[in-house]
Amino acid sequence: VNGLLLVHLPGGPTARFRLSSLVLGKDILGHGRATPHKPEMVLNNFGTRLGRRVGRMFASLFAQDPSFRGRRVVAFHNQRDFIFVRHHRYVFEEKEKRVAAELAPGTAPAAAKSAKKTRVEKVVGARLQ
Repeated sequence: VNGLLLVHLPGGPTARFRLSSLVLGKDILGHGRATPHKPEMVLNNFGTRLGRRVGRMFASLFAQDPSFRGRRVVAFHNQRDFIFVRHHRYVFEEKEKRVAAELAPGTAPAAAKSAKKTRVEKVVGARLQ
């Protein structure tokens, strides 16, 4: 595979893109499993007149009602006449973090050492898979 041809029939524009540095999902170690959900689409730096037209062409490849439950994102990034495409699946992780409890002002240092209390906070973060 070395190219992508987008044709909008009956009289729409036709675009040909050359592909380079193509990496398939099965070739990536630890890649996430694909789900049947519709991905969310992100277009970066498609602000010019031609960029908006090309962005609409890419947008027509995907459904316009993404399923956010599937946590899938397809990102198109335009930089110096190169378009970078990434297909991600993100995962929310919940971690516990131990935090030293705050002592009341005016507490003696000796009492502070004996009263070392910690509380547990839950931190939620997202990572790409």
